[in-house]
Amino acid sequence: MIDYRIPQSADGQRLDRFLTKFMPGAGKGLLMKMLRKKRIKRNGRRAEPKDTVVQGDVLTFYFSEETFHKFRGETEQKLSKTPPLPKALADLAAPPLYEDAHLLGINKPAGLLTQPDRTGAPSVADLAARYSTGTFHAAPANRLDRGTSGVILIPKDYGTQKILSGAIREHQTQKTYLALVFGQITEAGACDDRLVRKNNKTRVVSEADSSESKRALLRYTPIKSNGHYTLLKIRLYTGKTHQIRVQLAHLGHPIVGDVKYGSAEANRRLKRQYGLSHPLLHAMRYSLDSKALHFDIEAPVTDPAFNQILDALQWDVKLCGKRGE
Repeated sequence: MIDYRIPQSADGQRLDRFLTKFMPGAGKGLLMKMLRKKRIKRNGRRAEPKDTVVQGDVLTFYFSEETFHKFRGETEQKLSKTPPLPKALADLAAPPLYEDAHLLGINKPAGLLTQPDRTGAPSVADLAARYSTGTFHAAPANRLDRGTSGVILIPKDYGTQKILSGAIREHQTQKTYLALVFGQITEAGACDDRLVRKNNKTRVVSEADSSESKRALLRYTPIKSNGHYTLLKIRLYTGKTHQIRVQLAHLGHPIVGDVKYGSAEANRRLKRQYGLSHPLLHAMRYSLDSKALHFDIEAPVTDPAFNQILDALQWDVKLCGKRGE
């Protein structure tokens, strides 16, 4: 007989889902059978698969130690063999932008993946995985394109992950970006469009064009302009793939460095001059103010190309404490 106390990181999970992750070597069918036969109990009583486990609950497993560790899959031993993080990832959390007992906020540099791809290149997900405990699998709560820099959030426990995912899904979070675009914008405005994504590209369509289209809303405010370039502060209300890049390009002001949705010729010139190889888009602020979770995180612009071009424009613009909003 082995007792296991539910940690904070697992608080709020359904029992069947918890057990499947906690004992990957057993299989869901066998675990459900063990629940029916009362070989697994919760707080000394029979438990149902749909029960919700809370911090402090005690699960009792009527298994031998050998069987228990076999079903667990020797998770602890595997974790002890995890190789060290690449320096580029480790530095993001040493120190991070923000950290408390439940949440980590980092400033992702342009060029770093949020989620892994087929290349096997390092990603923010690799850093997040180091905060996984027991059955809780930590992962980035929000995504940024590879070429976009700025705030990424990593919940440290299941409860925070659930609250934050719900807040993002219900558009309760506040997201502010900075973008350098081609052309002159002198007045604040909004983009309220319908977007469709096909063949790895997003485009603006009329509502009648496609039943698959989704609404995309953002508001922008010019910070500085010289007729050729404009620095915008953008409030993002929805979160569609490439949304900001597509909507600004549709407006006639593509983001500097964005070859996919902007002018290839103009961006080739900037690449030769400044080594620019990504859109100058930065997630500068991410906040949530609710009873369940509160944070307000700002990220300075540290992208060398972004700062070099602003210097070349002779714009003394404060961005997030470094050059300021």
